[in-house]
Amino acid sequence: MTEEKLLMEKTFHETFTGDIGRNLHPIEVLGAAFVEEQKNEPYDLTDIRFAQGEVYFHCKDYEAAIFKWENVQNEREPWAKKNIADAYYELGMLSSAEDVYTAIQTEGVVLTMEVSLQLFSLYIEREKIQEAYRVIEKALGIDPDYPNVSSIARAFYEGQQDWNNAIELAVREALRTKDGKWFSVLEEYAVKGYTTSFAPAYFHDLLIASYESDSRQFRGLVAAFWNSYKVEPALHIEWMQTINTIFEYVQIENHESWDDILSLYKESFNGFMESGHLIHDLQPFMPGLVTNWLKVSRAGSSLLAASAVLAWNDVFSYSLEPGVAEEAEALLIESAEDARFEDVLLFLNRIMAWSESNRVPVGYKTKWMSEQLMDYSRNHIVVAGSVSSGKSSFVQSVLGESIGESEGSTVVYTYHDQPVEVSEIHGEGVRRVESIADFEEVMHREAFVEYKIPSDFLKKNSAVLIDVQAGQRHQDDLASFYPVADGLLYVLNAEAPFNAEDRQVLRRLQEIDQPVKINFLLNKMDKVGVHPDDVIESVERKAKEWFPEAEVLPYSSLEAVSIQRTGVEAFMTRHYDMSPAYIKAERGTKLFYLVRKTLKDLYSIRKNKEIALKESIAKNEDILSRLSGFHNHLGDMQGEKIALIKDSFHERKEAVKKEIRTEIPNILHKCSELINEESDYKNIHTELNEAMNTRIQEYLQNDLMPRYLDSLQEWLAASKHELQESQEYLYEMSSTFNGLFGEERVVLQCDDQVLDDWRRDVSRMGTRAQIDKENILLRFKPAQFLLKSAGKLLGVLPQNKTLLYNQYKRYLENEDYGDITESVVTKFFLQFDLFEKSLEQDIRSFYAQPFHQLSLTIKGTEGEIMEDKELLSEIKADPERYFDPITLFEVKLLQYEYMMKASYQPSQKYSR
Repeated sequence: MTEEKLLMEKTFHETFTGDIGRNLHPIEVLGAAFVEEQKNEPYDLTDIRFAQGEVYFHCKDYEAAIFKWENVQNEREPWAKKNIADAYYELGMLSSAEDVYTAIQTEGVVLTMEVSLQLFSLYIEREKIQEAYRVIEKALGIDPDYPNVSSIARAFYEGQQDWNNAIELAVREALRTKDGKWFSVLEEYAVKGYTTSFAPAYFHDLLIASYESDSRQFRGLVAAFWNSYKVEPALHIEWMQTINTIFEYVQIENHESWDDILSLYKESFNGFMESGHLIHDLQPFMPGLVTNWLKVSRAGSSLLAASAVLAWNDVFSYSLEPGVAEEAEALLIESAEDARFEDVLLFLNRIMAWSESNRVPVGYKTKWMSEQLMDYSRNHIVVAGSVSSGKSSFVQSVLGESIGESEGSTVVYTYHDQPVEVSEIHGEGVRRVESIADFEEVMHREAFVEYKIPSDFLKKNSAVLIDVQAGQRHQDDLASFYPVADGLLYVLNAEAPFNAEDRQVLRRLQEIDQPVKINFLLNKMDKVGVHPDDVIESVERKAKEWFPEAEVLPYSSLEAVSIQRTGVEAFMTRHYDMSPAYIKAERGTKLFYLVRKTLKDLYSIRKNKEIALKESIAKNEDILSRLSGFHNHLGDMQGEKIALIKDSFHERKEAVKKEIRTEIPNILHKCSELINEESDYKNIHTELNEAMNTRIQEYLQNDLMPRYLDSLQEWLAASKHELQESQEYLYEMSSTFNGLFGEERVVLQCDDQVLDDWRRDVSRMGTRAQIDKENILLRFKPAQFLLKSAGKLLGVLPQNKTLLYNQYKRYLENEDYGDITESVVTKFFLQFDLFEKSLEQDIRSFYAQPFHQLSLTIKGTEGEIMEDKELLSEIKADPERYFDPITLFEVKLLQYEYMMKASYQPSQKYSR
């Protein structure tokens, strides 16, 4: 045992005790040695004291041990100080221990490591974490091979959840020692997601070292890193760039299992193709991805990898190294694996989900059609024909179900053993049609209707009939259903077969160029006169000119339906009855066509959307300009109506005021006729005052008010006409703006309650003509005072009455009465004045709702313009974010096509 090991383990005292210590206690042995050494001249007790300190330490007599070690002053002094610090540590005197540890100066590696580890433990106990970091990193830097130092460091980092330092330690140790333990630790870290804070390139050398050390462990480590990095798109791309360079170095052995890596290649390829990535982000590493995938697939399944290579090469030619595509083609030919059409359907669903997230949904009808293609138990037959062919009547007669004329809807007849069930298939999904009214409405507009009926014809022939309506506007429906149908039955009118409409439709079907079985039904044979066989022969000849393999079935609506249905069934069986296996093979082609058409539609939808946005912005800006102008015009019109109606009312009121100012004085002047020489002049002023008020009230109530009310009624009629004229104009403008918007958005409805309120107010004011009595002759005026005084003094003498009569008469006839007249005017017109003041606010209330509606419409239109401009700017600014994913969808579609060709036609060549 080396001396350093003895010192490290505190067993240096055994060099003194040896075999003697088996029988005597070490203290006794060392005591004897101490006495014996003192006999020497000179003597050296240092080593004995060092050994005694160890024994006392083991006996937990730490103070005695410290005393002994403090007297060690030879080459073992650094160890003695370390032991003193250990004793302080055991005594719990951590501060003293730290001071001693840090004071030790030595060049010995072992002592330095021991002091460092002891200090590390002390710092942990004293919670001096930063000091602990410093000491353990120093120890690792001095001697990482020192027993347990790397394990201690790993445990410390993990305890602190310091995964970066833990990972760096594991990478250093794995590269240094090539010990599988450290590769396993890193795999564990990767599985838990701790390694994602490091760039994938950081682990390049580590993975190479793992491959050189243990291929099985390498595959596990690669899978762990791959699964951790694939979650974050940017890191996923970096990882693929790193793994590409690694797999250039890796050699694949056929006896090894690479299934996990192959699954990850498949998942990554699918993710990059279907998750909306940009092509310029993928091009740097995708050729390496598919190339290495193909390389790894030699040890397992090659169908997916080989088809991916060929698909990528078709779209991005010259991006692969020479020979890679040829190798992929060879592996594809040799592949014995089967592809699944269900995967293509799921792929289409993912495309549709992507289109919806990008606000360009392709519609539920496409999804419905794809699901129908997966039903191999039924044949889908499209029935088409011109307007005059009697197509729908023929379909309903063979089905035994009459639903009337379907003017606008495409109807899909399917069998089920329940009562009739009707559903409308629209852009967002399926809606059940519950009522007859709804059914009639659906059948008379452009809709897509599924009609489920318990039809023996459909059941016996395992058929679905798709009745596509005739006419130019329905040719798009026919073009949609035709490529995915198992067959097409085109109905001709025997009186005018292959007319202009027929030729136009058939020409379009030829342009689509899809392998669909087309046959003809020659309807209305009963309308043909002589030589019907000649007509049939002519039609058959022309039919083969259009479609060489087409057959013609004559049909007459006058013959018994049951007899002819048998013929139709036989015709259907002969031409459209196919085995499920054959249907499955054919449906694959149709499903691919549907997916490719969907991708093509996505291109056109985006372009059409850009055009639509520009048109919408231009249209809305024009409408906004009109709305703003009309808003100003409405303000002018409101002002004109306010002035007109108020002026009319004011003129009528002022005319009546003028009349009152003339009539009241006249009435009061004429009151002089009420007195004579026999009147009681003591009370004549009171009697005259009462009579005058009575005459004023009679004039106001019986004469003036009825005429004034008639005038106000005329004013009401004129005002109503003016306001109704405004309302009619606003209705016209509502219709105009709704026509511009293309929807019912503007309703400029005025408040008619205003006119009713006016009518009520005028009626109410007409019943309140009674005013308070005026003090005409009972006021304290000099003339009135003298007359009243004279009357009281002289009125008792007959000879004085003539004088009083003349004086009163002269006063009544010559008095001004202006103040009395104005008082009457003020009291009489008080409510009318208040009414006049409210007219402007009432008229504004009449127009308030149209102004509010216009403001809302202007604000909404401005919002639409802003939203459309933002969307258009987004479309124009970054078009690749839309079109690149579609291109990558095409790559994925090509991969599926190659897989299907390999599954169903294994001898075919695949280069394009």
